[in-house]
Amino acid sequence: MRVLVCNDLHLKPVASDYDIDAMETPDDIDAVFIAGDLTHRDGADDIALARRFIDQFDIDVLYVPGNHDHTPMPVRVAEGFEHVTNGHNMTREYESCSVVGWGCESRSLDDALDQAAFPTLDPRTAPRGERRYRADQTASAIENALHSLVTDQVTTSDAADELGIADENIPTFHQSVHRIQETYDHLSDLVGDRSNVVIVSHLSPFNTSFDRHHSTGTREEDREAFHTGSIALKLIIKTHDVYATVSGHSHASGYETGDSEIGAPHMLNLGYRGLGVVDICPTTNEFSFVEVNTS
Repeated sequence: MRVLVCNDLHLKPVASDYDIDAMETPDDIDAVFIAGDLTHRDGADDIALARRFIDQFDIDVLYVPGNHDHTPMPVRVAEGFEHVTNGHNMTREYESCSVVGWGCESRSLDDALDQAAFPTLDPRTAPRGERRYRADQTASAIENALHSLVTDQVTTSDAADELGIADENIPTFHQSVHRIQETYDHLSDLVGDRSNVVIVSHLSPFNTSFDRHHSTGTREEDREAFHTGSIALKLIIKTHDVYATVSGHSHASGYETGDSEIGAPHMLNLGYRGLGVVDICPTTNEFSFVEVNTS
């Protein structure tokens, strides 16, 4: 299956330096996956611009909403187009794989587990030159502890002990874990017992090389080292038969593979104004991508 993937184009009706008409796409693609933030806003002019972008395709378009074009915008964009599907909370079967779409329902995206609220998880407690390394260690510890939790190996209290959560922060930790568990259960219902699933998500998986958000270093105080991806999504990848994820949001490009013999799961983020052709075929263990020039 050959897919045109785009994410975080942030198209604007005015003052945009992105020329839709000049965009060159190959002729031999089977579908288009939009991983959110197709437009920068969700007003009437933005919807019209998104419809103009989508109108250039005559193949399946799966439009997963981002936080800038959150639901119900894809529904409005898709209206009247038979080849366009709102990709939020949906599953679609293709010949070579099952595709699950999961997007955003609001512009504001708060971390389910705010590491800054827990001193033992806050990498800013380390010297400035060591914060990125500390953030990586902390993210791995969080991932391992919550993986044990969702696989029923430990309780929430056990996970709190493992992560060194102070007694006064236990209630907040329980609330955070509850939110993650709810999202995990929701995604688990979407993925089900399908095999070779490809997840198209606006949020990137937690604890990857590309889930440090572009704005946190300037809009927040010294948070540039924090991993801000979806913990629930990362846990789904670890507990279900997920072949690949395609994501965005962070504006950081990156590609990682899993530790299986075939390299799965493949995790891809094409970065800001990401546009690329991705070949996906789980039956032949294929996953490759080539970025398309967007200038």
